[in-house]
Amino acid sequence: MNMQEYKLFWGDSHTNIHSRHMDSLQAILDHARALLDFWPIAYYPQEYKEKKGFRYEDWLEEDRVEREWRAICDLAAENNHPGEFVIFPGYEWQGDGRWGDHNVFYLEDHGPLIRVNSLPELYREIRRRGLKAFAIPHHTAYIVGIRGKNWDVYDGELSPFAEIYSNHGCSESDEEWIGLRANRHMGPGVSGGTIEEALDRGYRLGIVCSTDNHTGSPGFYGSGLMACYAKALTREALWEAFSERRVYGVTGDRIELSFTVEGAPMGSYVHHRGSVHIEVDVRGCDALDRIELLRNNTLIAGYFHSGRWSVPEGDDRILFKLRLEVGWGPTPEEASGLPPREWEGYILVPEGRIVSVERCWRSRGQWSEGPGGGTCRFGFRTGGHGPEGKTPSEALIFEIEARPSDRVEISLEGKELRFTVAEAMKHSRVLFFPDEVKASIRDTYGLDPELLPRDDPFYFLSHKAKVHRAVPEAGYHTSWEHTDPSPPRGVNHYRVRVHQRNGQVAWSSPVWVENL
Repeated sequence: MNMQEYKLFWGDSHTNIHSRHMDSLQAILDHARALLDFWPIAYYPQEYKEKKGFRYEDWLEEDRVEREWRAICDLAAENNHPGEFVIFPGYEWQGDGRWGDHNVFYLEDHGPLIRVNSLPELYREIRRRGLKAFAIPHHTAYIVGIRGKNWDVYDGELSPFAEIYSNHGCSESDEEWIGLRANRHMGPGVSGGTIEEALDRGYRLGIVCSTDNHTGSPGFYGSGLMACYAKALTREALWEAFSERRVYGVTGDRIELSFTVEGAPMGSYVHHRGSVHIEVDVRGCDALDRIELLRNNTLIAGYFHSGRWSVPEGDDRILFKLRLEVGWGPTPEEASGLPPREWEGYILVPEGRIVSVERCWRSRGQWSEGPGGGTCRFGFRTGGHGPEGKTPSEALIFEIEARPSDRVEISLEGKELRFTVAEAMKHSRVLFFPDEVKASIRDTYGLDPELLPRDDPFYFLSHKAKVHRAVPEAGYHTSWEHTDPSPPRGVNHYRVRVHQRNGQVAWSSPVWVENL
């Protein structure tokens, strides 16, 4: 099969839209357009209710659901633009909590929101009404029977893939190399509903990641994204790719992953006799660490890219990636009432060309131009707490073509950094604003900062940006081939995991091979 007939598109199939978001749908839509190629909306028709002070989650009132669901369907119908930006109407279904949460998406406009309490009823209603719909399981590895996936009830046509990773964590297994730990009241992850167990049952299950975020920020960086190989950016072409499981997932960085088995792309079912040939091509966003090949959930081969590449010598034009990340600074405890930080700046490569700009955004309020020529302007808005105490950072990744001797200039809020491409590949850099902190100390506390016994508070209380070490193309792009000489008789499934050195991961959907 010729992979060149497919194009790679990016989406987030799990941005939860609540009642509180209904007045900001346009802003949410604009953010989705800036980050994604396709967006299956996940309207959230549940809310917390209260009885005598006890809080529990249940369906919204029916009249409100009907009104808000109509608005979601109208939004999808009016803003679906084939070739530019594709939207599918959808909602999160939880039933009575015993079957595992699923997101229901429709190919066509204005499908029904089916209020039933069991998954067999949901599947039955979709089929009875002749609906073109999918019901996609997520955070499957929570305890079975309490919001974890019950794989005893599964329809591969209606649920062709599942989320392996989201804001909740990872449901691949219960061994917790990432784990389900972000949502403490639902955890921990445990055996019974994992992705590995579904594959062990022989289910033909594809794999994706999506954010499962509740902030109204589609594409929330670091919480998961869905990738899809389709022939065109249309609902019909994407739907066909979903059905055939030509999908995969990433934690955050948009790792471009091509994975074929005997020439067939991920999601395929192959009849074959004898040894099995696998090909993998990866184009990452940071230095690649390793590629892992699994057969029937067991690691059978690996390729380590670290140490196999070096910074290019000479002064020929090269491709490299440079990540600019902002967001470090004082905590709310250190500086109560601190407003969000507004950043504005540009990157300039006078003798080079900015090939692409990847937007790693966690919230609305960010912007960037381009790419185009040798410069790109951008703006960030940061502040507050990140997830589980993490830095609430925003970032851009620039892919640039230039010579190692060419100059790079980054300007951010009046501060400037200048370095050559060669220097960018040797060191990372931090940009911060001690003069702002000193002025604040004078104004707020009436203290002379020069008389303080230590200088470290000027750094701790300053907003900070990091220019990560640049990575040449040899570090983030590789191809690998492997032959499995003696696969077991019967049906085997092969899949790959890709790890970058910065901790970002990609999971392919499997390819199933029936060994004749």
